[in-house]
Amino acid sequence: MQKESRTDKWLRTGFVLFLIILLLLIIFNGTAKTSDVSNWIIAFANIVMAYAAVRAYLAARQFLSEFFAQEGYRLAIALINENVIHLGNKNRYTIAISSALCCCKELHSLPHTREGNKKLQSALVLLTNLHKAHKKWLSDINSLLERMETYGIYPADNKKAALTGVITALDEMLMNGDSFIAVLRKNACDYNKVADKGVNMSKLFSAEEMDVMTKSLEEITTQWNMMVSNRNELLTGVRHARALFKVREYDYSEP
Repeated sequence: MQKESRTDKWLRTGFVLFLIILLLLIIFNGTAKTSDVSNWIIAFANIVMAYAAVRAYLAARQFLSEFFAQEGYRLAIALINENVIHLGNKNRYTIAISSALCCCKELHSLPHTREGNKKLQSALVLLTNLHKAHKKWLSDINSLLERMETYGIYPADNKKAALTGVITALDEMLMNGDSFIAVLRKNACDYNKVADKGVNMSKLFSAEEMDVMTKSLEEITTQWNMMVSNRNELLTGVRHARALFKVREYDYSEP
């Protein structure tokens, strides 16, 4: 049941006062004594029609309010079940980053091989695809939140900080991921140039900017931990959409 808005309360109260005043005018007006039955019937019918119109307006307001809330909660469910749900302890982003870094370290200072090239290219493809998936989740979360606001649905007060923490940590993690992938792609490209042609295979592979990749991994791990912690805090307790998000009624009396 939607809470009655301030506007509806004033409207209902005003209409009741209007009925009382109208009845008093009919009773105490001197012309009422000379009025015939038809005038009384017309007056009563007008009162009933006015009452029916007000009730129809309030019912329509109630229906629209419940409809908007239902649509907003549908978006909230998608936000959790299709996006936030993937950002918990089982998230494999840091594992993919670590595997790619380990691959570079293993191949560093060793002759080029086709097997090594295949391994490095696979690590790059895996991480790139996972990175794109995380970017889509972040984009969808922000988009859904904006759409939910148009339906008057906002994070509950006790969940707002956790959701903001998830978004912030994920955004920062992906920015560091961009830097890591840029270096990894360059190393993979350099390795592939030699291995693909099959010449100078004995040349030792020199992975570039290993310190940058190591630093990025450390920062990504910190941000991943913050993301997971906030995600777990967000979904702690009752996970029902109506517990995680609340309806904020718009007061039409306000400018």
